[in-house]
Amino acid sequence: MKILRARFQNFRLLRDVEIDFSTDPDRPLTVIRAENESGKTTLLVGLQWGLYGDYALPGRASEFRLHPINWEESSEQAIISVEIDLELSRSRSTRQGSTIYHTEVYRITRTAQETVNGTDWQRDTSSLSLHHRTEKGWDEVHYPDRVISDEIPEELREVFFTDGDRALTFIEAADTSSKRDRVKNSIRSLLGLDIIEAALNHVKATSRKVNAEAKSVGANESVEEVATELENAESEIEGHGKIIEESRFAADSIELEIRDLEKELSNALIKGNRVDLERRRSRNNEGYKRANAAKKTAVESHSELFRSMAFSRDLIGKPLQDSMARLDALRTQKRFPKTSIPVLEDILKAQVCVCGASLGDKDSSDQHRREHIENLIEDSRQADELQEVLTELFYSIRTLSEVSASERGNWVEQFDDVANRRDSLDSRIQELGKEARELDIQIKQLDDVDTTVLQNSLRELRKMRDLRLGDKARSEAQRTHWSDQAERLRRRRDRLLREQTKGAIVLANLNVAQDVKDVLERAYERITHEELTKVSNLMNTYFLEMIGSDPEQGSVIRRAAISKQFDILVYGTDNRELRPDRDINGAARRALTLAFIMALTKVSEVVAPNIIDTPLGMMSGYIKRAVLTAASRESSQLVLLLTRSEIAGCEDIVDAEAGRVFTLTNTGHYPRMLEFEPDSEISEVVRCECDHRSACQICQRRVLTEAYAEV
Repeated sequence: MKILRARFQNFRLLRDVEIDFSTDPDRPLTVIRAENESGKTTLLVGLQWGLYGDYALPGRASEFRLHPINWEESSEQAIISVEIDLELSRSRSTRQGSTIYHTEVYRITRTAQETVNGTDWQRDTSSLSLHHRTEKGWDEVHYPDRVISDEIPEELREVFFTDGDRALTFIEAADTSSKRDRVKNSIRSLLGLDIIEAALNHVKATSRKVNAEAKSVGANESVEEVATELENAESEIEGHGKIIEESRFAADSIELEIRDLEKELSNALIKGNRVDLERRRSRNNEGYKRANAAKKTAVESHSELFRSMAFSRDLIGKPLQDSMARLDALRTQKRFPKTSIPVLEDILKAQVCVCGASLGDKDSSDQHRREHIENLIEDSRQADELQEVLTELFYSIRTLSEVSASERGNWVEQFDDVANRRDSLDSRIQELGKEARELDIQIKQLDDVDTTVLQNSLRELRKMRDLRLGDKARSEAQRTHWSDQAERLRRRRDRLLREQTKGAIVLANLNVAQDVKDVLERAYERITHEELTKVSNLMNTYFLEMIGSDPEQGSVIRRAAISKQFDILVYGTDNRELRPDRDINGAARRALTLAFIMALTKVSEVVAPNIIDTPLGMMSGYIKRAVLTAASRESSQLVLLLTRSEIAGCEDIVDAEAGRVFTLTNTGHYPRMLEFEPDSEISEVVRCECDHRSACQICQRRVLTEAYAEV
C-alpha cells in the first residue's frame, strides 16, 4: 500500500491543504518542511483520523477538537473532512497457475461535523466512505472499515504513522507489559501470527466438534466414555498450557522489574545509603560536640597554667633570686622583724617607765616622758610597716625559691601536653566539619530513595517470581501427566473407531484436523522464532549503522536484540544489559525505535508507507545523516515531516533520495517569524512548492535579531 494524496479541510490548522506523496521506487522519500506549530503533527493525526476515526485521536477523543481554534465563520457548524487516496497491491491467479500483480486506487473520505458555540463545541459521529477508481469513475465500496483493517491493521498504526516522541513507547513505558504488548502486537500483525492463531483456534474447535461426533459411534467399549475423558484431558492440557504461558510471562516481567530494582538499589548504594549516611551524620554531630567540649576543657586548663605558681616562678626567676639575696642580707642584719611597739604601748598603759619613772600626767616632767614614748611608738610604727612588708616578702620569696628544678620542669610538660591536646582537638574538629559537609552534600545529592523500601520490594518481587515459577513447574508436571493420559485415551478411542465403518470416517476427520493443527503449530513456532530472529538481527544491523557503533572498535553499545518475550534489549561491553529508556541517550533511543520499525517492515515484506513526524529531533552530525540514509534506502515509501534544523547538514541526502519536497507555513507566525505579510488574514497552514534549499514570499523566515525580537 502507498498513499498517493491527502486533502484536509477544516482539520485544525489545515483549513484547506492538499498533500501529494512520492511513489517513485527509486526516490521514495517525501520531505515536508515545516517549523514548529506549522501543521506537522496535525497532518500526522489527520491521516490517522481519516483511516481509523476517533480511536486514533490523542488522549480522550471526545475532548480533542478537530475544527480550527480560531473558527469565525458565520455558520456555527464546522464541517471537517480528510480525503486520502491509496494505491493497493492486488493479485490474481491465472488458469496456468501463475500470479498476476496489479494495483488499484481507492479513496477514503472521513467527515465529521462539530457545532461551535464560543469556546464550547460538540462533535457528531464521523462518517466513512470508500470508493474504488475504475474506468467509469469512482465506485463505492461497502464495509470500508474491513478493507482498511485488512490493509493497515490498527495494531500497526504506530508502526506506519510515527511521532518522533511517541515512537519511543516501543522501548519506553511505565510498565514492562505495555512495551511488550506494543512490540508483540506489531510483530504478530506484520508477520501474520494473528492469522495463524485464529486458524489454530478454528482447528482446535473443529477437533473438539469431531471428537464430540465420536461419542455417537457404538462399540464393545463405550466410545462416548473414552471421548469424554479425552475432552477432559485436552481441556486440562489447554488450561495448564495457559497457566504455564501466563506464569512464564509474569515471571519474566517480574524478573525484569527485579533487575531494574537491583540496578536502582545498586546505584543508590553507590551514592550512599540514606539511612547509613544519616546515621553517620548523627555520629559525626555527636563527635563534633564532644570534641568542642574537650577543647573547651583544654582551653580552661591552658588558662589555669598561666595563673599557676609554677608559671610565676619561671617567669620572674632572675629578679626573684636578686630580691631574695637582698632580703636575706637585711634579715642577717636583724633589720626585721621587730616587736618594740607592743612593749612601749604596755609601758604607757602602766604609766611607769622601765626605769621606774612616772608616766602619768601629774606634772610636766611626767608629761614630757609620756610624749617621748608616744613619739617612739609612732616612729616604730612607721618602721614596722616597712619591716612587715619586707618580712612577708621574704617568706613568700623563700617559698618560691625553695621549689625544686623538677617542679619547675613539670609546668613545661603540662604546657606541652595541653598545647598538643588543643592542636589535636582543633585538627579533629576540622576533620569532623569537613566530613559533615561531605555527608550533607551526599545526602542532598541522593535521590529520594529509601534503600530499605527497595530491599523490601526486592524481597517481595522475588517471592512473587518464585511463586509464579512454582505455578509454572506444577502446571508443566500436570500438563505432562494429562498429555500422557490424552495419548493413551486417543489410541484407545482410535482403536474403537476403527472397528466401526462410521467410526473410520470420524477418525479420518480427526486425523486431518490433527495434521492441520500440527502444520499450523510448526508454522507458528517457525515464524515466532525464525522470523523474530530475522527482525532482531536486522534491527541490530540498522541500529549499529545509525549510531556508528562498531563492536570491534570497543564501542560502548555492542548490539541490540529482541528477546523471545518481545523485549527490545541493548547490550554494552561484557554483554552487560542496558536499559534503552535509561542507559542510552535520546538520539540512540530514537534510532533504535526507527531501526525496529524498519526491520519489522523489511522482514514482513509489507509494502506500506512510513510517515514520521520529527524523526531527527535530538540528533546531530553522524547519527542524523546515518538515520536519514538508512531510512530512505530501506523504506518502500518514506514521508518525513522535518524542521529546517533537522534538514540542516543533510541537504545532499535529500537531494539524492527525495522525490517530493515542499513547505508548510503557519500564517500566524507573521510578523515575528515570517518576513512577508501573508495573504490570509487568519492563522492557517498554507503550502508552497519551495524545497529544502529555497524560500519564497510565503515561507521566507526572518533571521532573529534584537530588532525582530522586540517586534
